[in-house]
Order: sequence, then C-alpha cells, then structure tokens
Amino acid sequence: MTTSSSLPDIGSAVIAPPGTPRAGLSVRISGLYLALYLHFGFFTFLPLWLAATGAPPGEIGMLMAIPLMLRLVTVAPFSAWAGRTGRVRNAITVTALGSAALITLLLGQPDHLGRILIVIAFSITWDQIPVLTDAYAVMAVRRDGLDFGRLRVWGSIGAVVSSAAAGWVFDLTGIAALPWLVAALLLLPAIVALLLPSDRRTADVAASAAGNWRQVVGDRTLMRLIVAAALVMASHGVLTSFGAIQWSGRGISTGTIGVIQAVAVSAEIVAFWFGSKLLGQRDPGVMIWMAGCVAILRWLVMAGDPPAAVLLVVQLMQGVTATGAILGTMLVIAKRVPLVSSAAAQGLNAVLLGLALAMTTAGSGLLWQRGAATAYLAMAALAVLAVALAWPRTFRRDDEAASATVPGRSTAFPERS
Repeated sequence: MTTSSSLPDIGSAVIAPPGTPRAGLSVRISGLYLALYLHFGFFTFLPLWLAATGAPPGEIGMLMAIPLMLRLVTVAPFSAWAGRTGRVRNAITVTALGSAALITLLLGQPDHLGRILIVIAFSITWDQIPVLTDAYAVMAVRRDGLDFGRLRVWGSIGAVVSSAAAGWVFDLTGIAALPWLVAALLLLPAIVALLLPSDRRTADVAASAAGNWRQVVGDRTLMRLIVAAALVMASHGVLTSFGAIQWSGRGISTGTIGVIQAVAVSAEIVAFWFGSKLLGQRDPGVMIWMAGCVAILRWLVMAGDPPAAVLLVVQLMQGVTATGAILGTMLVIAKRVPLVSSAAAQGLNAVLLGLALAMTTAGSGLLWQRGAATAYLAMAALAVLAVALAWPRTFRRDDEAASATVPGRSTAFPERS
C-alpha cells in the first residue's frame, strides 16, 4: 500500500477520454516539440553567419561557448520558478518571443562587444525553451498518462527536417538571412504553446504538497540516475566532435557519412516512438542503466576504428545510448518528482547535462590528440561510471533506506510481480 503522499505510478495515470478538453493534448504537445526544433538546423549555421560578418575565429569560438556556460547558472532557477508558480506554458511563449526579438538585433551588424551582449541575452532567454517544454510534457505524462517518447519524437523529426532544409534555404536566401529565418521559426513554438492548457491549476493543486529544490536534490535515487544519464550523454562527446573527421580520414565519402549519421537519427526516432511501450511496467531507471551498458560496447567498438559496414550497426545503438538516457531521465522525473517540482527537476537535469557535455566537448580535442582509441576508451570509462551509478539494485537500496528513515514513505519504484 502506498500512502497519500507517495508518487503515483506512471501507468496508473488516467488518460483523458475522447471528447474531453485534453483529448487532443498529445497532438498539441507533439506540435510544440515539432515547432520548437524546426529552427535548430538553421541555427547551426550561426558560426558561418558570424564569419561572414567579420567575426574572427577566436570570437566565434567564445560566442558559441557562451550558451554552455550560462546554462549552468540561469536555467535551473528560472525553470523552478515557472514550475512553482504554474507559468511553464506562459514562460515558453514569452521566452520564444524574446529569443526571436533578440536574434534580430544581429541584423544591426553590431561590433565585437555588441555581438557578445546580444548572444548573452539571447542565450539566457533561449536556453529556457527546451527545458520548459520538457517540463510541460513530463507534467502531462504524469497527470494525463501520455507517452513521453511519442511526444518527444516530433522534436527529433523537426530537427531532421530543419537540418535537411537549412542548406537548401540558405542557397536561395544567402547566409545573411539567418537572423530573420531563425526569428520567424521561433515564433512557431510561441504560438503553439498558447494552444496548450495552462499549468496554473496544477501549481495551485500541488502547492500544498511538498515540492521544492530540497526534495529534488534530497532524492538520492533521482540524483544518481540524472547524473548517470548525463554521463551517458556526455560520452557521445568524441563521436559528435570527431566522428565525421575520423570517417573522412579513412576515405569514406561525405555521402556515406551522411547516411551513417542519418542511421543514428533514425534509430533515435524509432526508439522514442516505441521506448515507453517496450519499457512497460519496469523501472524507468533500468533504461538509463541499459543505455550505459550499450554505450560501453559502442565506444569499445569505435576504439577499434571499424569499417563502414560495422559503423552502420554501431550507429543503430544511438537508439539505446542517446534515446535511452533522454527518455529514461524524463520518465524517472515523471515518476519520482511531484508536479510542482517537475520544472525544477528539469532545470537541474539541464544544468548537470550541460556541465557534463561542456567538459567532454572541451576535453575531446585533447583526447583526440592522443589517438582515436584513447579518446573512445575514455568515453567508455564514462559509460562504466554511469552503469555503476544506475545499477538497479543500488537505487532500490536507496529507496528502501529512505522508506526506513521516513515513516510512512513508500518507495517510488515498487517491486512488480
């Protein structure tokens, strides 16, 4: 038996029947993810736009690093405030509109200091949007029994469409149109967010429940799993930074490299779509543990510099290593964290993930200088650490210890028959 203060199981959430106001909620949240990620492929051309405006390489590198650094200190407090006050939906609209307005300031051809100030303001505003979107989706998963993977998959589809279209569009418009194009696309999530039901009622209902930073950080199992997932994602750093360089150096054509990369994205999409169904009633933390296990195998194979045929198989593992870590984290938060603290947990996850990614991205260059094998073995070591942190028996012992410490508290991951 669980007490009234225990967190309900994801599978026990009641899905709104047809004809209710929430019947189309899944479609609208999917649309929000699609709208949000449609600008990603265009935004990746920002270094090229900066170079075209005369920014030197050193400045470009610094400007691209600013979002990674600011994310560590700005995302968590804002997302926690939005969740606590029931303003997640409204914050998505405001930050999307603000980001659209800020990036158009680049059209004024600012000088060095102006570019830095604009990028700082843009990063502080834009970094909130994906975190808030995940927070809103996770609340819907918890409250309405939606399938997070089938919501989030539309973000991946949007990113693929955007990446495929961006180069063609810039061939027609020229790179100078980048600020206008990104601003226009950022209006889409702002508009779609307005079609979503407000989360204010959720905050009002949950206000009497315990929901704060102390509870989120104090959940040892939650923290172990979030850190483990961040390590798994960070272990992709070498592949992300130097995979294409490695393959090109072996004589693999750019067309084949594109196919290899497309296989990975396709695996992600399939995994997002079926992941929750395959997980069934198992603990979501197991998904993170499996992601770490497969990541170890993946980076050990990559350390051997496999041929193109093997690379295609290895890239299919992306559906477990990346999607498993992302989807597992979202489901763990949905299961363990009270609704009022969901956005705070998302912000904390974004901070830890950003820190881990920044460290491995920065360190991948130094590792690569020591050889591909050394670099990938270092990534495998990160995955080993993630597996240790996400070991299922470990987090079950943590829950049992917490239950014994706090009378009446039940485990968030009950044993299943």
